[in-house]
Amino acid sequence: MSFQMSTGAPSWRSSSSSQTGAGDFRASGSRLQSLRSGFDLSAIRSVMESALPSFRSGVENLLQNNHQEAMQELNERLAGYLQRVRGLEEENRKLQEEIEDISAKKNAAPRDWETYQAPLQQLRKQVEDLNMDNAKLLLQIDNARLAADDFKVKLESEQVICDGVHKDTQGLRKMIDDTNFLRMKLESEVETLREELAHLQKDHKEEVAALQALIANNNMNIEVDAPKKPDLNESIAQIRSQYEKMAEQNRAEAENAYKNKFDALSQETNVNTKALEQAKNEVADLRRQLQSLEVERQTLQKTVDSLDRVLKDTEDHYGSNLTELNRLLTRLQDELAACRSDIERQVRDYEALLNLKSKLENEIQAYRSLLEGAADKNGPESLGKGAPSTIQKVTVTQHQIVDGEVVSKTSEETVK
Repeated sequence: MSFQMSTGAPSWRSSSSSQTGAGDFRASGSRLQSLRSGFDLSAIRSVMESALPSFRSGVENLLQNNHQEAMQELNERLAGYLQRVRGLEEENRKLQEEIEDISAKKNAAPRDWETYQAPLQQLRKQVEDLNMDNAKLLLQIDNARLAADDFKVKLESEQVICDGVHKDTQGLRKMIDDTNFLRMKLESEVETLREELAHLQKDHKEEVAALQALIANNNMNIEVDAPKKPDLNESIAQIRSQYEKMAEQNRAEAENAYKNKFDALSQETNVNTKALEQAKNEVADLRRQLQSLEVERQTLQKTVDSLDRVLKDTEDHYGSNLTELNRLLTRLQDELAACRSDIERQVRDYEALLNLKSKLENEIQAYRSLLEGAADKNGPESLGKGAPSTIQKVTVTQHQIVDGEVVSKTSEETVK
């Protein structure tokens, strides 16, 4: 009779990525479930624990009765137990081969992470590019805000200049009004002087006519022995010439004064008119500049608003992507923790099975010792009749698992 048991434990290695980690964990979980269904450690343990009391009871019956019937019954039980052990060994061998095939496939064809690195690099590059774009947008927004502040300062300064020009224009208008009033006053004075001159000329003509009539009526020759008096006509002519010269001089002086004042007022009016036109042109230029600055300010404000909306949309988009990735990472970590706990549980079951196997081997050794002792007492014939000679062959295969991976594998075979 030969007894061989080969034991082992599956090893798993899990890895995750941002795109295919969930699929790998699901595949690993399905393979782990299939191995769990085929390699039921609790069933093996229950079989061995159920067989162990039978051996103990058989040994006790042998020690108490030491009869041939008890020996035969014990041999039958042992044969049934060995048959069940052979079935378990066959199942264990198949599971061991499956585990070795899986380990060989994993060791022979390691996962090619380069296929995942390329899309990851692309995603990282896209994230970096988007970060750079966000930084550029923020810089443009800051520049636009600074430009808007500069334009506001320029607008305020231009507004101050425009107010000053308006005040100067109002002063010039007041000066023009004063000049027009003075011109009208001078014109009225000139008209008054002209009327006075005409009145004086009229009075002069009337006086001359009266004197001439008086001289004509009193035309008589009176001879007296008195001294000769001056000629009245000559005196009147002299007075007339003097008066005409005086009137002509007054008229010329009045005309010169009026002409000088009128020329001065005309020059001042021309200067004021030119200044007013220049002020109007400056006001029109300032208004055009103000309108262009206002249009540019509105354009920059619209640009800033658009950039703010783009920045908000970008932050919302990448915030949702980051939330989705965090949720995926959490799920993968949970699956990894579940796989690790499952592997640890199987390792504990494997250790418990090894302990049970050791106890069973000790019981078999004790039973063998009892059989040999009974054979020595009853003689060679009773030993030949009671039980056949057996050779026990034990093969122990140990797997060392570190972090879910098989790092070493040892096999030990003993013949008893």
